[in-house]
Amino acid sequence: MDKNAIKKYAVWARRELISRVSQRAALYEITADGYGDQNGSSANGRLMSAEEKRQRIALIARIKEKGYEQVMEEESKFAG
Repeated sequence: MDKNAIKKYAVWARRELISRVSQRAALYEITADGYGDQNGSSANGRLMSAEEKRQRIALIARIKEKGYEQVMEEESKFAG
């Protein structure tokens, strides 16, 4: 078994998951640069449901507490 290939794949997969979680957050106007109006009703020109707004507010609160990069990494663990 080629352990180097497995290690390289694991590193790639981790980065890919973090990237996809970050892209998903960006759909709700949450980026490393900020998140706009925390209590807004729309994101990227799309009206959010009550559940989406609740989840967005919770995500922003976690980012304020732990930092953007940390939260994106934590969320990527649940995305896979």
